[in-house]
Parts: sequence; C-alpha cells; structure tokens
Amino acid sequence: MKRWHNERIQDRILSKLEREEKQQAFQRDRFFKFKLPDIHTKLTQTLLMKKVIETENPAAISAEILKALKKAMRSSEFDFKYFISPIRDLVARPNPFSLYMTQYIMEVLIHDPNVIEIYGTDLEIYTTVNEVITQINAQFDRTEAEVVKQLGHNRSLVEGSREYEIALDQLLRQKFGDPEK
Repeated sequence: MKRWHNERIQDRILSKLEREEKQQAFQRDRFFKFKLPDIHTKLTQTLLMKKVIETENPAAISAEILKALKKAMRSSEFDFKYFISPIRDLVARPNPFSLYMTQYIMEVLIHDPNVIEIYGTDLEIYTTVNEVITQINAQFDRTEAEVVKQLGHNRSLVEGSREYEIALDQLLRQKFGDPEK
C-alpha cells in the first residue's frame, strides 16, 4: 500500500485553501477601499442612533471610527488577527472587519474622553456593526456582479488576466469613484 499520494493531495488542498483565502482577502480589501466613506457614515450614524455609544461630541466619535476603519484596512494580517483574537469566537462565522470594529469599540473607544458610555454586550455591538457592513457589502456585491457580467460580454478579456483586472478596476471606479487610500 503506497501512501506517497496522500502528501501531494494534502498539499493541493492546502494550496487551494490558501488561494481561496487570499482571493477573499483581496475582494474584502477592494470592498473596503471603495466603500470606506459609506461604511464610516452609516456605522457612525447607526452606533449613535441605536445609542450604543453615548457622547456629547458626535464629530469626535465619527473621526475615531474613521481612524479605526483605516487602521483595520492598513494593518498587517498578524496585527489584525492579534487584535481580534480576544473575541474571535464570539459568533460561528464572523466577519473579520465587524470583529475588528467591535473590539475597537470595546477596547479603544471606551477610553476615549468624548465617550460617556458604551451600552450593550460584545455580541450586541458585533451584531449592530455587522448589520451595517453586511448591508453595504450586499449592495457592493450586486454592483460588482453587474460589472463582471458586463465584462463577460467582452470576448477579448479572459477572467484572471491582467487586462481583465484592469478593466474591472476601471469599471468599479466609474461606478463608485476613486477608492480610499
């Protein structure tokens, strides 16, 4: 009985999983680059309207949330995972950025002098943050699917090629404007 095939199969499975994870991270980063202003505005409004965060200075809280979103976008994979590690088991299949923002609110924003009080459990705050991000992500996915369908009509572009990615980026910029830097 030969077992040398098992190692090759395991290597293929692992490399496929790594490729899928990198592709998901790339798509998530593209989503955040294009939709950062929308996420910032909607998240700030939701946290203040649902009275998760009590403050007398909403502008300062808005600036802190924008700072957190940019920090999440620019942090290394290790720093990102390390920051969310205390609450990574909060829900079964969490959205990493929702976890990051929840942790930021519970660990950093709570000590901000402009914050009077933060109400809710970790799970309630995560749910509020995740609703906003999921809603905006669904809109982005629909628009992105329309763009991909539009690119599918062009026979000269092959999915995965550099030309395809450039054309996709150009069409996304037409739909959403320039991404956040």
